[in-house]
Amino acid sequence: MASYARPRPTLDLPRPGRAAAPFAVLCVAALGFVAAPRLWPVAAAAAALFASAGAVRALVARRDLNGVRRAADRVILQARPGAGTDALVAWRSHELTEPAARQGLQREVERTLRMLAPGRLPSASPLRRPAARRNAELLRLVADRLGDDRPVAARGIVLATSLLRDAASPLYNDGAELLLPRALTRVLSALEP
Repeated sequence: MASYARPRPTLDLPRPGRAAAPFAVLCVAALGFVAAPRLWPVAAAAAALFASAGAVRALVARRDLNGVRRAADRVILQARPGAGTDALVAWRSHELTEPAARQGLQREVERTLRMLAPGRLPSASPLRRPAARRNAELLRLVADRLGDDRPVAARGIVLATSLLRDAASPLYNDGAELLLPRALTRVLSALEP
């Protein structure tokens, strides 16, 4: 039977849970031998080794997946998807713009706004409070835009994430007075699809 649907490109992305699954099965199998009086030390040691190997394999897969995400983010920022990257960019764009990711980023912006409250004592955060307080309205607009139901562009999410998390961003940099309003305006315009 012929199918006329276009084949969906598949990405071979690292999956931390799937990478650790064989070791989890081996760990459970090794724990099954703990009931035997003569085998329990060996079984417990084997289970611990399998659990450790599974944890390491999951961590390596998570690191690889984060590397793929960073590469896709660079392509999204360049706005020039090349050959072979379309599926990757589509996957990452979907991941960035899904409601849970948007809400998480909105909470980060709101947390930053709460840190700007005049009643809060200064903390060890390198946040440039005077410049950020002068641009609190733009920060509020970013938070509101992330929280509304209209679609957003993945490029805007990447820029907003970089603004909030990158130590070299205008929120934390010495030139915040001049650069922060420009960066926030850039984020707001990039959020529009």
